[in-house]
Amino acid sequence: MNQFFDPNKLSIGLKVGLELDPYILNYPLGNTKNSWVADQGGRPFVLRFYDPKRGSADDFLANSRKYLNLKHPSITPIYPPFYSNLWVFSSSAVCGGEKLFSFLGKYPDGAPLNVIISIFEGIAKALDQSHQNNLFHGTLDLNHIHVVNGIGVMVAFGHNNWLSEITSNEADLRFIAPESKTRRRKVNANTDAYSFMRLLIAALLGESKLANDSTLSLPPSHPAIKSKDWKTICNWCKTGVKQRPNNLIDVIRLLRANLYQSTTNKSIEATPEATPNQLTTKKKAVIAGLAGTLITLSAVAAILLVDDPVEPEEVQPSPIVQVEEKTPEEIFESLPNTLQDDLEVGGKAPEVTKIQPSTFEMGDLQNIGDDNEKPVHTVTVPTGFYISSYEVTFSQYDLFANSTNRPLPSDNGWGRGNRPVINVSWFDAKAYTNWLTEQTGENYRLPTEIEWEFSIRANSSSSFWYGDSVNSGYSVCDGCGSQWDGKSTAPVGSLLSNPLGLFDMHGNVAEWVEDCYHDNYVNAPTSNTIWSSGNCDSRVLRGGSWFDIPRVGRSSTRYRAEPNLKASNWGFRVTRVVQSNLTQ
Repeated sequence: MNQFFDPNKLSIGLKVGLELDPYILNYPLGNTKNSWVADQGGRPFVLRFYDPKRGSADDFLANSRKYLNLKHPSITPIYPPFYSNLWVFSSSAVCGGEKLFSFLGKYPDGAPLNVIISIFEGIAKALDQSHQNNLFHGTLDLNHIHVVNGIGVMVAFGHNNWLSEITSNEADLRFIAPESKTRRRKVNANTDAYSFMRLLIAALLGESKLANDSTLSLPPSHPAIKSKDWKTICNWCKTGVKQRPNNLIDVIRLLRANLYQSTTNKSIEATPEATPNQLTTKKKAVIAGLAGTLITLSAVAAILLVDDPVEPEEVQPSPIVQVEEKTPEEIFESLPNTLQDDLEVGGKAPEVTKIQPSTFEMGDLQNIGDDNEKPVHTVTVPTGFYISSYEVTFSQYDLFANSTNRPLPSDNGWGRGNRPVINVSWFDAKAYTNWLTEQTGENYRLPTEIEWEFSIRANSSSSFWYGDSVNSGYSVCDGCGSQWDGKSTAPVGSLLSNPLGLFDMHGNVAEWVEDCYHDNYVNAPTSNTIWSSGNCDSRVLRGGSWFDIPRVGRSSTRYRAEPNLKASNWGFRVTRVVQSNLTQ
């Protein structure tokens, strides 16, 4: 009998799966240790582990394989499950975005119809499509929908359907159909419809309107929905199976009709005292206003057919304005030079600075470095990116640690706040970037070695961005001429930035990067990418530190470290990936 690993004993940094290409656990998701964000080859995944106490491994695997061919933009990609004598887990993509629970917190009294339609339309289509193939989500709730750029995306699709009974650890039971909470649990299109309608009510009225016992006390009307349609929605929300909608896209069509109805009513509303001539004038104003909107031609026709005793004047069609599409390069140029994303838990992500695409010479240009800096090679950075202006600070990392119940790293008695975080491993740094991705809906990771060296050089070819020897006021190292040399870290940004607006690239703390360590640049990538091939027992540190002599802080210096090690002179900064469709 197999002795599968107990999910309760999973821990950060643990390697699971294949020995040659393992997943490395970064941080747990949810209320239990059954689900984790993990990293494999520089890519994040969500792993959901089999729990032997809940049922058979065969049922878990059969359920996981059942959903492999389910593909839709509103469903996170699902990958084949893993099975061995020790490990059994399913795998899917990391969604990112903001959980619907948090998103709806911005609308305590209900979100606008256009926002709700944007979130739920793709979900309705995806559910209808999956139901035709006898595939069901099963535990749809506020935590299993993420909002990514205003669009709803479902996570953990079908994952819990192998369980004969679910608890509050798997789902918010307010959104689960009564027949799906029994010991003879049912999972089908009707149970998904129940969850969908409860979620829709949470969006329309505010999440707090849903009682813990799943009962609904709906108001007699809704300000944005016609009385007849609101009654239909209320009927769809009833507990009985026969009252639930057969097709969820019909629900969206009803909401969309009310969205257009609301727009049209406001456009043609006239006061009782309006004269025929005033009505004609008002028509002209409405038509002129409609020329700049996306209202359909049928809506325009409806306005023109309003009874009017005055012969309507001939309306000249507005000229068609050709809108010139911007190239990806122009779109990239229009992006802000610096930005800070909002975090779901409150506060801000690290400030990041925009870096332009370019080509440069990478490696030991002065021929004074170690063998691992050779050979010098030409590298292209074809896609612009953002990199953090400063090293990640204690205040930024502590927010992450407190939010994910991780231990706080030691500050060596030097102070926290605006000093760079230290005593963090590569795994810790990766977990932080994955958390930023989840919190913001943007793609964060550690810099590649190529991105890092291009950023420190700032178009220079010297040992340091400012010359071939250290100058006071530019770096913090053991012999760089600062007040912190050989003693401690300095608060980030204490010295001058390089021409790209990046601080502390030379010294202060050495910085973890994404890539696996290689002994030299033979067969290194010539275009910006994560170098993850070969033995990946070690990762790369760049930039030198307060503890190191100046030579270690040169632009091309690189050295290895095991990813689980920590030190008082090691920290990191982050890269924010620009959407590929803007830059390619």
